Amino acid sequence: MEKLKKYGNSIWRVPLIAVIADFLYAPIYTRIVLGFGIIQPGVIDKRVSLFADAGITMAVLILGGMLLLRGLSKKERFISAFVLSAYGILLLLVQSLLGAVTGPGAIVFMYLWKPLEWTGFFVDFSFYLRERFGFSLPLIGWLRCLVPFLFVLFGHKTHKSEKI
Repeated sequence: MEKLKKYGNSIWRVPLIAVIADFLYAPIYTRIVLGFGIIQPGVIDKRVSLFADAGITMAVLILGGMLLLRGLSKKERFISAFVLSAYGILLLLVQSLLGAVTGPGAIVFMYLWKPLEWTGFFVDFSFYLRERFGFSLPLIGWLRCLVPFLFVLFGHKTHKSEKI
């Protein structure tokens, strides 16, 4: 019970960053791609899309790690990131098992994926490899579920209150 009190305050921080990033992702991505990525009417440069996704992912990791996760230990960040990653892996497994890739089921999963939309770089990278070089690695798409663990890199070994 004491561990729940200790980590209860920090367990929802990475999912909170994901929800905030969800609100900011679409407008920022759209402005970048519309500003720099239109080759001709109806054609978007995949490299611009890929760089926009990578930039947004890095910005969320750096800004979220510095602003909202300041003062948390690596263990607290890991636990918080695990919540979001477990959600993504569970969602991916359920969607794969149900085969909900088209129709109303796909629309439901599209909305359920919103908290992890900012991690779309790996999905775009997989599409880019398939279109550009003719091969695909499905494992790359699964990496989007593990991106929240990168928040651990910005953590301290111990919590600030434990140092005193």
